[in-house]
Amino acid sequence: MERSDEFNPPPANWLLRAYYTPVSDALRGHLSGRLDVRREIAAAELPKPVAGLIHTVVRRTRLWRREKSDVVRELIAHFADGLAAGRSAEQLVADFGPADQAAKLIRQAKRRNRPLYWQAWWYFSRGLLALIAAATLGYVVLAARFYLAAPDITRNYWHEINAPRRIAEDERAWPLYRAAIVKLGKEDSELLEKHPDARPGSKDWPELVAVAERHGESIALAREGAAKSHFGYLLGDPADGKTSAAWVFSAKAPRADDNPELISALLEGLQALRQLARLVAADAWRAAAAADGTVTLADLSALLSMSAQTFQPRATLVEQLVGYAIFTQATENVRSILADFPDVLSDSQLRDLAHEIAAWRRGAMPVDFAGERIMFDDVLQRVYTDDGRGDGRLTDRGLSLLPELLDFNNGMSEPVRWEKLLGPGLAAVVGSRRDNHELFNSHLDEMIALHQGPAWTWDHDAIDAANQRLYELFNSATGKVRYLFAGLMLPAIQPNFSNAELSVQRRDATEVAIALVLWHRKHGAWPQTLAELVPELLPAVGPDRFDGQPLRYVIRDGHPLVYSIGQDRDDDGGTAWGTPYMNYDRMSEASLMRLRNRGISPEGDWVLWPPPPGPAEPEPAE
Repeated sequence: MERSDEFNPPPANWLLRAYYTPVSDALRGHLSGRLDVRREIAAAELPKPVAGLIHTVVRRTRLWRREKSDVVRELIAHFADGLAAGRSAEQLVADFGPADQAAKLIRQAKRRNRPLYWQAWWYFSRGLLALIAAATLGYVVLAARFYLAAPDITRNYWHEINAPRRIAEDERAWPLYRAAIVKLGKEDSELLEKHPDARPGSKDWPELVAVAERHGESIALAREGAAKSHFGYLLGDPADGKTSAAWVFSAKAPRADDNPELISALLEGLQALRQLARLVAADAWRAAAAADGTVTLADLSALLSMSAQTFQPRATLVEQLVGYAIFTQATENVRSILADFPDVLSDSQLRDLAHEIAAWRRGAMPVDFAGERIMFDDVLQRVYTDDGRGDGRLTDRGLSLLPELLDFNNGMSEPVRWEKLLGPGLAAVVGSRRDNHELFNSHLDEMIALHQGPAWTWDHDAIDAANQRLYELFNSATGKVRYLFAGLMLPAIQPNFSNAELSVQRRDATEVAIALVLWHRKHGAWPQTLAELVPELLPAVGPDRFDGQPLRYVIRDGHPLVYSIGQDRDDDGGTAWGTPYMNYDRMSEASLMRLRNRGISPEGDWVLWPPPPGPAEPEPAE
């Protein structure tokens, strides 16, 4: 096959082959351009000093090849005219001035004549480079400011929370509860959790009776602890880790003296306290079935005391929720026992029980967020610097706490791996210590103020507006980052107010149930209205927390029925439709639909006494 004369195969040597690449083509063009300049200067046959000057000036202009050729011709013509006028080469070179200055002026003049697209690109590229340089410098400054800053962890909030809880050892209930939990053991604790609502006659009841009979010592310790004046539960107490019950108390749990992050407090034993309360409740049912009113009253009184004790000074939200849960268990058991064994307690025992219920927490039910405020202050001191005036900036050490906060807030276990890289940038946009502190506490204050008074007086429009403002802030591009730590640590506030109101409703309903039993014993019949119980057996009929009217009451088939109108705020005559749901705040239609899909009914009434078959208690607010 014949080859074209124009086809020149590349050399075999790899270095020579590179000569044929586009890069080498450009290089060859540049070199050939330099050769063209030299040839033009040489062809002009100018004196050596003049030729050298022209070559230096042209080279230093750093212009395009075509522009350099123009400059060469212009300079050659300039110097040729001077020589023709009789001036010496040395004199022309001296009058021309410095080569660098001349090259600069020529370059500026030529660039002004370049096309507009080049002018635009030149300014854009220079602006971009300036921006990159400024950003790089800014990042360096931010990085130095970020990585050199450190939080000043000066306060041990564990000790501050524990300080008002430290009382004489013989006044503390928790050591007795702890001993009772250890004696109860893991297997029977799990059994109590598995069958929380077993009653005499149910298939699981024999198992619970056996558990109660096996653990008389734990029940006695629980009653002894309930008689103490204070709960005395300490956060990070090393004594908890020294027990043999590793299934509850971890030897590696954080210790208060070490001052780790307060959010790492495990509150070990509180969940087990609920199982201990179930053991005491099972014993109350066992005693009621055996017609032992003394033991029944002792167990019910112990449950009421256990629930009240958890509301100790600076109680965390978890502690308070455990208290509400045990109080729910106590009052529900009182009402159920009165329905199934109405004669087990004497008149005097019922009155004593009624007084204990009425005095529970001295009638004060509101939830307290003091523990959550302290926990957030501890986070802030570990995340930010401290300027001594309540403000500070984000630190590298503080940002390393972010994975733990995410895990605390969302149950996320995956570490955040990008925080080190983004740290300096985040420090520039995340709100200051004061910003996050003020938002956290102002929202708590606002929600507390909006939930003052009984539930039926709450301004739902104002509550919804406050929640919407917070939602929009945390979902905005700037607010989500600026209030990063407040958003992670703000607890689910609203349902707690409903849970407190539910406890008030249970208390009032239990008082009514006791009064009805006492009335029936005296008169041999049920009253026609609850108003007849006042003032002999009740100072007043407790209100329905949904509308402020007295609790509803009907006699149906010769039996009394006490009820609340429930979430839908419609009086259905005491008809309950499935498991009721109680939330005293206004709910959206989407939330109500989600409840219905779960088989929970926001419609119908909440039957308070006697408890209906099946789940008697409503689902708590979420």
